[in-house]
Amino acid sequence: MEVLGDIFNLALIAATLRTTAPILLVALGGTFTTKAGIFNIGLEGQMLIAAFFAVLGSIWTSSAIGGVLIGMMAAMIFAGTFSLLVVTLRANEVVVGLALNILAGGLTISLTKAIFGTRGSIVNPDIVGFAPVNIPIIDDIPGLDRVLSGYTPLVYLAFILVFVVWIIFYRTRLGLHIRVTGEKPEAAEALGINPNTMQHIASLMCGALAGIAGAHLSLGYITMFAENMSAGRGFMAVAVLIFSNGDPVKVLLGCLLFGFSDAMALRLQTFGFPSYLVLTVPYIVTLAALFMLTYRQRPKIIRETLESMSLVRRQEP
Repeated sequence: MEVLGDIFNLALIAATLRTTAPILLVALGGTFTTKAGIFNIGLEGQMLIAAFFAVLGSIWTSSAIGGVLIGMMAAMIFAGTFSLLVVTLRANEVVVGLALNILAGGLTISLTKAIFGTRGSIVNPDIVGFAPVNIPIIDDIPGLDRVLSGYTPLVYLAFILVFVVWIIFYRTRLGLHIRVTGEKPEAAEALGINPNTMQHIASLMCGALAGIAGAHLSLGYITMFAENMSAGRGFMAVAVLIFSNGDPVKVLLGCLLFGFSDAMALRLQTFGFPSYLVLTVPYIVTLAALFMLTYRQRPKIIRETLESMSLVRRQEP
């Protein structure tokens, strides 16, 4: 019981919020492409390229905010490339997404070697990261100070953006146009909405939020860059988007689940559990969530299959 008390405490809640933030930011970006009818598997690459250029931008501008802006620009270039190939040129979205993920991994390794003359990681005293923000009133309340105060600004931004994205989708014309494009593109065209334009806009907005997520990894989560430091968070976000269907509130709940599993894995390592075992926890949770989703939807899939088979039989001479 004493060991459980050491694991499940306020520090675990704080760690959960901290590890949830990057997954939540990139997943909120993915809600735009999901609602626009695009299956965006390239979130991992957008995060990774943003994490690298955020560090580079931080050094160039001597500012963490400058690093975030340059990281966002890099991710939006990747998102624009994805949109150009998928929306305009009608390429397969899964193939393009995977290709951009591979490109991001190889490009960051090559640029790290070319610019900094090193491999593996970039640790530089000129990197300017985000300092934790202490909230005065909450700091005076025992317990809450450890849970709600002392995070970097991007952690707070991640949770605020849940409500901002919800408002965009359900209270603005832009959100309505994006949703109509994803649900009924023919109806969108009939209303004078250009589906391609909406999908391009959604992709760029996705890139902007994925860029903030990547910048958070290298300037807020830690102040450095490491090869493949996105560590599958983009794929976790894709899993969240699959079972939430892009709904911001459900995205928040799903990301909290993955953030908790990530935080739990990190804490279990400090108690002597084998690292090779506990590091699999977030990925096991991802697979379990996808399995539960497909199992729950099995009757619907079977029903749709039987209906399509009966329709084919009716059309046979």
